[in-house]
Amino acid sequence: MTTSTPTGRTKVDLTDPADLLAAIPYLLGFHPEDSVVVLGLRGPGRMQQGLVMRADLPPPGLEHDGARDLAVRLAVTGHTGATVAVIGGGTANKAGRPPRRRFVRRLEAVLAEYEISPKHSVWAPRIAAGVRWGCYREKTCGGLLPDPRDSVAAAVVTGAGQITHASRDELEGLFDPVAPETLARRADLLTRMADPPWRGRDPVQAGVAEVNAALTRADGGDLAITDDQAVRLAWALSLVEVRDACVLTAAPADSRLARAAEDLWLTLARELPAPEMAEALVLKAHAAYVRGDLATAGIALARATEADPDHGLARLLTAALHAMVEPSELSGAVLRQRAGGPPEIGLRRSGGTG
Repeated sequence: MTTSTPTGRTKVDLTDPADLLAAIPYLLGFHPEDSVVVLGLRGPGRMQQGLVMRADLPPPGLEHDGARDLAVRLAVTGHTGATVAVIGGGTANKAGRPPRRRFVRRLEAVLAEYEISPKHSVWAPRIAAGVRWGCYREKTCGGLLPDPRDSVAAAVVTGAGQITHASRDELEGLFDPVAPETLARRADLLTRMADPPWRGRDPVQAGVAEVNAALTRADGGDLAITDDQAVRLAWALSLVEVRDACVLTAAPADSRLARAAEDLWLTLARELPAPEMAEALVLKAHAAYVRGDLATAGIALARATEADPDHGLARLLTAALHAMVEPSELSGAVLRQRAGGPPEIGLRRSGGTG
């Protein structure tokens, strides 16, 4: 499994390997385990931060394939340098040399084939204060990691209200569905409801009103969803006009509306059955993508595809993720659509304007 993060809003010190290692959890959104993290470099002197990628450490015999996949991703996006960091993967030997040396040598060789120069190749058993780290090429290189919580990356990410999770499993756990019996009950209600639940009303206008009411509740911290609300919101998001209007809530990413919307989409992703949950998962993925959280976006898109393999927007966003489209570019595209005329999604006046 590979996580790719285009150039984000969080910059790190590219000259100090210890500071770079300490920043990795905040660049990814979680503390990696048994992973290789590659930080792409661009520009004069290879000092401009680019793509950040995390992949599971390949098993023996697959080192070359894993190395080439990472190198190709850097090459096609115009990187000329890279820093390689291995997290976990074993323990240092008696001489203090880090594990996974064969894989790192292979990765450096494949990077060189694509004219990508490795700046650092470093290792740490985990990212935590006081943990001893080392280098692959310089025997005398290494030391103790600073407290990751004191890094510039931590300050930026925490100041933006984003959470750094203890592991990828913890991040995945945010999407765990509610009790199976709840989902089964709601699936039955949706199956038996052949027509929209708003009799005598325009479905799009009624759907927008339903979403706006839920967003206002979410803005006030109320994310509880009743069966009736779940059914109505599932119907609302099934209407393309309403779903497309909801997409626009993602930008600007630091707005009150965007925060409330992302909370609501995650709640609905857990509270709705398949295939209806796919709409909420795609909205959550898009919102996370726009604010630069590609790990969350990738998880949400994978689950959306499981729930509805034919979901068009999920396929488009997955393609954008694989092509490593910059979050700022995706956000700009969203903002340019605001003049297109979808119905307006927002917080009710009593809850503020966002």
